[in-house]
Amino acid sequence: MDGDTTKVLLVTANVGSIFEEPTLMFQPWMQAFLQEIQLKEPGVVALHCQEVGGKNYEASMQHVNQFVKNLLACEELQKYDRARIFLDEDYTAADRFTALGNLYFIHEDIDSVLIWDFVDCKFVAVEGREVLSGNIENVPIKEKAKFPQHFFPEFKWSRKGFLRTRWSINNCIFDLVNIHLFHDASNIVAMESSPSLYCGNRKRALLHTLQRFENDQYSKVPLYIFGDFNFRLDSCSLIKALTPTAVAQQTLGKKDQVNKVVYTEEGNGKVVLTVETKSFDCHERHADLFNNMIKWLLQYDIEPKEFHDRLCEFEVAFPPSYPFTEDVKDGLSYMKTRVPSWCDRIMLSHSAKDVIASESHHKPEYSLIGRDTCMGDHKPVSLFVRMKPGKGNGPADNSDSFVAHLLDLPARKRGLSINGEVVPERDLESVNIHDFAIFEKEQELIPEFRISIKSRSSASSEGGLSPTSPPVFPPDTGEESGKGLLSGTGVARTPSFKRIANQVRMVEKVLLRWPCRPRSRHHSSSSEDYCEENETNNNESEDLKGSQSELDVLSTNTAVSSVSAQSFDLHTESKHSSRQGSDHGSQCMTREEKDVPSDRTESSHSTDQHTHSNSSSSKDVNLNENKNNSTSPHPHPHHTADTLSSGQDRGVREGVGGKESSKVVDSCQVPPAPQSKPECCADRAGVVHEGKEAVVPAVAAKEGKGKGESPGEREWRCPCVLL
Repeated sequence: MDGDTTKVLLVTANVGSIFEEPTLMFQPWMQAFLQEIQLKEPGVVALHCQEVGGKNYEASMQHVNQFVKNLLACEELQKYDRARIFLDEDYTAADRFTALGNLYFIHEDIDSVLIWDFVDCKFVAVEGREVLSGNIENVPIKEKAKFPQHFFPEFKWSRKGFLRTRWSINNCIFDLVNIHLFHDASNIVAMESSPSLYCGNRKRALLHTLQRFENDQYSKVPLYIFGDFNFRLDSCSLIKALTPTAVAQQTLGKKDQVNKVVYTEEGNGKVVLTVETKSFDCHERHADLFNNMIKWLLQYDIEPKEFHDRLCEFEVAFPPSYPFTEDVKDGLSYMKTRVPSWCDRIMLSHSAKDVIASESHHKPEYSLIGRDTCMGDHKPVSLFVRMKPGKGNGPADNSDSFVAHLLDLPARKRGLSINGEVVPERDLESVNIHDFAIFEKEQELIPEFRISIKSRSSASSEGGLSPTSPPVFPPDTGEESGKGLLSGTGVARTPSFKRIANQVRMVEKVLLRWPCRPRSRHHSSSSEDYCEENETNNNESEDLKGSQSELDVLSTNTAVSSVSAQSFDLHTESKHSSRQGSDHGSQCMTREEKDVPSDRTESSHSTDQHTHSNSSSSKDVNLNENKNNSTSPHPHPHHTADTLSSGQDRGVREGVGGKESSKVVDSCQVPPAPQSKPECCADRAGVVHEGKEAVVPAVAAKEGKGKGESPGEREWRCPCVLL
């Protein structure tokens, strides 16, 4: 605070190039930026970044983690106890990815700070520091959009768009909008007309954005829109002024298109200007022209004038902000790739000027940051102003209830959270902010980025979970332990709504396909696969491997230990489902079983008796699924997982080496079973045929039979009949 005004520092920075060489570029960039904060001592810092993660964002996005942590940990920002950091990093969501980053820091001396919730249409208090990264589509305190494809028909794809937030600082309400408009793809095309083709693209996108704000449901407040507008000097007019008497010589490239134009002076043949698709070279005049002739060049800066009725800007008295050389030893020279221009701008609505103090001792300061320092190809542009209190209120916000809400603010809280999960600031150095992020298609992240994020396998051992993994309930604590997840650093994490929803859907899928089992069963295995495949192979070992066929396959992996035994209460029909299966069992034999020879059947009977005698002493025997030993190369066409129904999807488990597996089998309409003994369970442990009846020593409690008896004395129907 400075008297009754609030000192505000607005900064726009295209940071794409510093992520290409983070070890070299982060330090000088950060040093120049923090020096500006030390010099100005603002109460509010608003940093709008474009191309977060770099031009090669797939490989460089991992470096955003260190960039953000450097800012949060730096000494110059320690008195800024509140922060909101928005990072649109999810490049797997190509239709919404903008690579924009809005970073806001609030000094502890600022009393009243609120941010607008665009969903609930109300202000909410800003407390502590919060980082919102990865996929931020569902974050309600921002508005974000990517520009439609038809705005730039010359390009197949881009990251251009805007990200908007609304603030109330000491009852002064205003919007802060980060924007990134389209660039000039070719110097040759840009010089063909005035205004250029690319200028038209930018005009449509910016006009679309402003009209959207003018026509939306929210009250109209002062607007500060700053970012990489990509405004370029009018190349056609500028080249004519630079070469009034020069002779142009064109060079044709592929498809007879001009790819180079060389301007030479008449008489002496001296080259004064060379223009190529990605080259603009004024030769010996280049440095002096764009560093020292600012006022002369501004007459060709015509694009902002198209919006003079909606936007204004403070006087530009600094050199063009782009394209500077990326040599860390040279902070002054321009690259000879594009026409140097004021691409990075801070513009404001006319009503926003009324909020800014303009006295002689409070003059706004509009300048470059890091004038002599290498800051990448774009130098950040800053605007330092002093805002008056209580002058930014929209008409809908002057109600008594709104004023009362401002007076009834809760006590200020401190702390750091990442995507809603609290992280002790002392552990910041060991934290990776992407461990808490959600990506729409995580499998499409490149390996380098995926590796930089916490390992999913190690996350499970530490208690952490991936966004789509099922809940893990430790056996000693039960289901309640799923309420608090652990991060990779062992910090308690509160699951996000999306994560909980994914877990609920996974558990629901498991339970709907879960075979009948007693509630007292102990799950010895850590995971089970649910799949249906084409059973054309009679080899039992191949069947146990669960190899997939060319037919429909449904495979779901989950952790058995993650589903509490109490979860089976959801199956209210579980106690009587086996009875339904028994009644239906006579219709569940395959056509192949109907024709089984009697000698083969008796052999099966003998084998099962021997198996039963070895396993009857076990108290807890798991039964495997019933597999039809079909010899037909054409399984029933309805044997798919989509035909599951109550009483028909009951798998039978078999204990093999302490592991369990289950398979969902459809009970389709088939001819009635023959009177002879079925062959289907010949190789199944713990099953003894006795005509149509069989002893199954695992699940007698299912129907209340044989209470107090040993497992071997319990009488059951054949498990294959249950299916």
